[in-house]
Amino acid sequence: MMVRLARKVLSFLLLFLFAAGLWLAWYALDLKTRFPDLDLSRSQIGIASWYSRADEHINDRTANGEVFDDRSMTCATWDYPFGEKLLVINALNGRWVVCRVNDRGPAKRLGREIDLTKSAFKKISDLKRGLIYVMIAPVAKAAK
Repeated sequence: MMVRLARKVLSFLLLFLFAAGLWLAWYALDLKTRFPDLDLSRSQIGIASWYSRADEHINDRTANGEVFDDRSMTCATWDYPFGEKLLVINALNGRWVVCRVNDRGPAKRLGREIDLTKSAFKKISDLKRGLIYVMIAPVAKAAK
């Protein structure tokens, strides 16, 4: 009886791992098709948050001089240059968004890699979460 149950559990686990592997392969192929110049050599994994005009201490202008618009697909990070487009993937659900860097932040002491505008964050997660684990990668290879 116990051996039968162990075999069924093992069969289920193997089937689950096979299905997960197929999904992961399909997902990677889909991203590579959408973003052929994805630069994984400069990718990062970390925590993302969101910010909005309604937050205290948010300036009217971003660090590069643009008027801050929390409806745009932009982000703040210290690790990539202004204007660079970044693919930000939610590690828990696989949803993604492409953002353009136009601001600096978050504060280094907070331990986050990137702040997304409210609209960008909403595309990949529920705003109530506040913080999520993400993978960040430039969508174009760096110029040499």
